[in-house]
Amino acid sequence: MNTDEPRAAEAWVLNWQTKFYRWATTNKNQKYEDVYNLLYDTKTLQMAWRHVRANKGSKTAGVDGHTRAYVEVGLGEDKFLRDIQAELKAETYRPRPTREKSIPKPNGKVRYLGIPTLRDRVVQQALRMILEPIFEADFYRSSYAYRPNRRTQDAIEEIFQFAKPRTGYEWVVEGDIQGCFDNVHHGILMEEIRKRVIDRKIIRLIRAFLKSGVMTEFGMFRHTVTGTPQGGILSPLLANIYLSRLDQYFLKKWESYGDANGRQRFRKKGLATCTMVRFADDFVILTKGTRAQAEALKEETAQFLKRDLSMELSLEKTRITHVTEGFDFLGHHIVLKANYSGRMSVRIYPSKKSLRTVQKKVKVITSQRTTGQSLGQILAQLNAVLRGWSNYFRFSHSKRTFSYLGDYAWRRVHRWMSKKHGKLSLTTLQRKYFPEWTFQEGNQTLFNPGQVVVERYKYRGALIPTVWSDQAGCLKRKGRRDHWPDEPRLLENLESCCTL
Repeated sequence: MNTDEPRAAEAWVLNWQTKFYRWATTNKNQKYEDVYNLLYDTKTLQMAWRHVRANKGSKTAGVDGHTRAYVEVGLGEDKFLRDIQAELKAETYRPRPTREKSIPKPNGKVRYLGIPTLRDRVVQQALRMILEPIFEADFYRSSYAYRPNRRTQDAIEEIFQFAKPRTGYEWVVEGDIQGCFDNVHHGILMEEIRKRVIDRKIIRLIRAFLKSGVMTEFGMFRHTVTGTPQGGILSPLLANIYLSRLDQYFLKKWESYGDANGRQRFRKKGLATCTMVRFADDFVILTKGTRAQAEALKEETAQFLKRDLSMELSLEKTRITHVTEGFDFLGHHIVLKANYSGRMSVRIYPSKKSLRTVQKKVKVITSQRTTGQSLGQILAQLNAVLRGWSNYFRFSHSKRTFSYLGDYAWRRVHRWMSKKHGKLSLTTLQRKYFPEWTFQEGNQTLFNPGQVVVERYKYRGALIPTVWSDQAGCLKRKGRRDHWPDEPRLLENLESCCTL
């Protein structure tokens, strides 16, 4: 296999991805019937391998026991990709079963991950590179999980815009689909894929991945009749394609209200308006109406999921809340309350559950079992946890929480030091290890979350750019602003805004 320059391969892949996205955006009836040859192209496989290799999971083996080291040191990247290419070209490629790995959940239950082999991950990544720009053009704008350039903060900010008093969506249906990834109906999924991709070879390969089966931790093979394995590269995209039916259901509802005046007329008739914000299988339905109307909407959603997607709402996680009571979503607690001046405003905090989770991690790192490690090692582990958690919540009203977490971490390290150096007095301990009341060893200093700058996240609405467009830049040059939730200004024609 002749290797091309990485930049040339990346530019070539980005070129046809951009074309796919443009065609799918400008023509909602566009179907793709001859894309299999792109799958086994040298440049596509090279780019797919680069993505897989850069992932930390490349050190984890599938059922064949092969890791990145086996490919790079033993087999060789050239031969590895050449073998995959030959099988794909001859249409003899057969996915191997995924290796099952159980992960305990905080509620005592177990989540099962399916770890594909390295070769299957490369092919799945290549498939994703083909399918993602095609289906991204159709995805619901308020769906945020596993999509390029979209973050959890975008979903939280979308809820903020609807829940604030000016907009007035006060009732919240907190939805959670029971066993979403495990209950994906293969027939319905393939039906959704065929709306855009009708290449039989691509369809056949996707179906082969869905039916590849699972090798359990006890060494037994289990057939996969439904579901997509959590842990696969392609699974998040397939889940989004599958749940796009739910997205479209709520999109049609929103469009049926018309503009802001139309929604106002709708509510004057005593009817409720609603919108949905979804992040993977977690979603909230924000309703402007009464609690009874929110209850009816919950039942309507449950019936739609069962009828059209063969799924069920999780009864223990789905509930109806008023925004003044507050609710948790994606680790944040969102509540409408009076501020210091007495005006009602939406406040967003790290949830108590999220705080308890990070405290538990800090406690484990600084437990008595770790006193055999050096202070520098403990600080390095703590800093990674504290810095990551603080960066995630720095767009919410979290200054007090950050200060509390910083104090908690300091007290835990102080306790750990006392356990490690039990014979030293407190005065000696303080003079020797933290004279300035700051724990430090070598180049490691205890990170203080209280010093993190809290800032407001910019609401991007419908103007979130993809990697295949300069949508945001074009809109900025034309002087447009982000839309308000009740005055959506969606792009009518991507080609008129962007030169692709």
